[in-house]
Amino acid sequence: MKKVFSLALILTLSLAFANSYQLEKLSRLDLNPVEAINSSGQVVYAGVGGMLNIYNIYQRDFPQLMNTIEGHSSRIRALIVDGNRLYSLWATEGLEIYDITDPYAPHLLGKFTGDSEHEFAKFTSMDLDGNTMYISGEKFVASVNVYDAENPIIAGYVELNGTPLKIDYYNNKLFAAAGKLGLGAFFTPDPQHFYLYGSQKGVYTAVKAYRDIILYGRLDEPKRDEKNIFGPNLFSFPFESPRVVRVRDDVVFAGGMANFATYRLLKNRKDPVMLWNLSDLPTVDCVLKDDNIYLANTYEGLSVFDISNVEHPLEIGSFSTSDVPQRGCALGDKFYVAAGLSGIVLIDVNSPENPVVEKKFGNEYLHTTWDVKSHNGEIYALGARKDSDANVFIEKFDVDGQWLAEYPIAKIDKLDPIGEIVFGEKYCTVSLGSEGIYILNSTDFSKLYNIKDGSIQFCDIAISQDLLYASDYRGGYQIWKLGDGAPQFVGSVQTSQEGGNGIALVGKYLLAADGPNGLAVINVGNPKEPVLENSYTTVWGTDLAIDGDFAYLSDGQGAMKVFDISHLPDVELVDEIPNSGYWTHIYADNGSIYGIDALAGVYVYRLSSLNTYTRKTPNLPVENKIIDAYPNPFNSSTAITFSVAEKSRLDFSIYDVTGKQVVTLINDVVPAGKYTLHWNSDDSPSGTYFAVLKTPTSNSEQRLILVK
Repeated sequence: MKKVFSLALILTLSLAFANSYQLEKLSRLDLNPVEAINSSGQVVYAGVGGMLNIYNIYQRDFPQLMNTIEGHSSRIRALIVDGNRLYSLWATEGLEIYDITDPYAPHLLGKFTGDSEHEFAKFTSMDLDGNTMYISGEKFVASVNVYDAENPIIAGYVELNGTPLKIDYYNNKLFAAAGKLGLGAFFTPDPQHFYLYGSQKGVYTAVKAYRDIILYGRLDEPKRDEKNIFGPNLFSFPFESPRVVRVRDDVVFAGGMANFATYRLLKNRKDPVMLWNLSDLPTVDCVLKDDNIYLANTYEGLSVFDISNVEHPLEIGSFSTSDVPQRGCALGDKFYVAAGLSGIVLIDVNSPENPVVEKKFGNEYLHTTWDVKSHNGEIYALGARKDSDANVFIEKFDVDGQWLAEYPIAKIDKLDPIGEIVFGEKYCTVSLGSEGIYILNSTDFSKLYNIKDGSIQFCDIAISQDLLYASDYRGGYQIWKLGDGAPQFVGSVQTSQEGGNGIALVGKYLLAADGPNGLAVINVGNPKEPVLENSYTTVWGTDLAIDGDFAYLSDGQGAMKVFDISHLPDVELVDEIPNSGYWTHIYADNGSIYGIDALAGVYVYRLSSLNTYTRKTPNLPVENKIIDAYPNPFNSSTAITFSVAEKSRLDFSIYDVTGKQVVTLINDVVPAGKYTLHWNSDDSPSGTYFAVLKTPTSNSEQRLILVK
């Protein structure tokens, strides 16, 4: 039977000294590309994957991370600072407006995600003119009145047959670089009206209007008979995939997917003159601050250059990030992350509160890395590169990242980025999505067999003795027998139409991250007839890790959930991290949990057992009341004692001085008694808070002083 959290809570309150569990966040490490950047004073705001990071640049050669805004399911496409306001444009969530009077602690004022009369999807770019924000996205350009930051409203909207990648407002015109749609310009006499001024064919990726010239990035070559509707003063940057253009005092700063360069605009020349060019520095955004420029360098992170001499900029600092993280594994005090184009990221987690990236390795052997596993004290990476005889390889390294050997596995037509490698006693198996599963000799990695079915998109795999278990992205789970020749199909079960992600074996049960079904418990005691016995619905189960009596489920936009699995097939939710990014993979070992967020890097958590509620006396109280909080003032945790006169539904929450609810600690039916409740305030800043106990017949509150 499926159990719910409220039942577990009542059980905990009913049984004296019953154990409960709490997730403790230890750290987060950025492993994502920086894609948008802006600044205010000595503060730099950067879109790092699915996070908004805030850096102090007082020491210009070493940006210091001061704060992070989390909880989004998409990346930041653009950032604008205007006075005490910060505008961030998220690909899915749309426009968010923050008050940055305190630059390190932005306060959300309002949001704009669209309106019911128009279609808004995949936001891409924005530019500000006074109280009007121009926003582009998939097949639209719109203007939004942001005068009232708490209630931004749409002013104008134009439907397009393409998607602008960059927009730039200048002198009553809105220019749009729209990829294959071309370069367009809209005349905007007022924000409510757009008139198409003209468009020019080509493939455009960036645009910036400045005085009497239009600077743009273009991927294709102009044709001889091509009509130039914008006049003679057009300039295209002569490098690969231009993405960003900034201009100050007739000096142009431009970056693309291969380099960063500076130009000077001369009065007697139509085209800017290149002053300096740095190759191998992919740049998608930049911001100018005094004599420094901060570059968002996609897979390399944040770089700082001194531009007091624009003809010879000098790099003075950097803050490294990596590619989008995928799977990971731990060995001793080291955690290894397969990070796509960046290869493997080696993280020292000896101090889990302060993980440190030691090095990146493997990308000189693999163009992209899908998975990394430890086996017999060594590290194996699965990935792909172009080659004549094979394009899928296993690379072998020692624990410090020194290359030892490589094994060509297959040459496949479709490089499906679902690859996973799993070791058994006799076999090594590799899952390659729609290209099937490869059964290899675990000694020399020679190919033995290939399981392939065009209707199946394999995902995760597990091995127990001579049985192979495989999940299918279409919600199915298959069992195969290995040995004695080719693999023999044994049985299967279909649990949904969209599930089939991470799997793990626990005795006779196969536990699965089952997409919309969350956590699925499948009885495989009879492998010929596997049966779905239980499921716990969550947001979207993406991966699963087992550590002792606990199953850790990465839950997509639902972040992570922890289940007690000591009484399978029953499962009990004991704690969770709701609405915190987009967790795609998870790894757990010896009490440490590593959450891999495709948009926000790697989280490190610990699960602690504690007696959250403790009865102080068997005497029944005479009133519903908060009795005391100790210590108070407190530094990180305080114990709040309260009484309940009779069994009743209560809400026990913590509020800040503005009346905003910080956390709800109880919202359930509680028996009569006297209790002590612990509040861990690690995620809250110093200040005054109020503990509030509400029942249908009474209210009680206690002031709390948090000092850090």
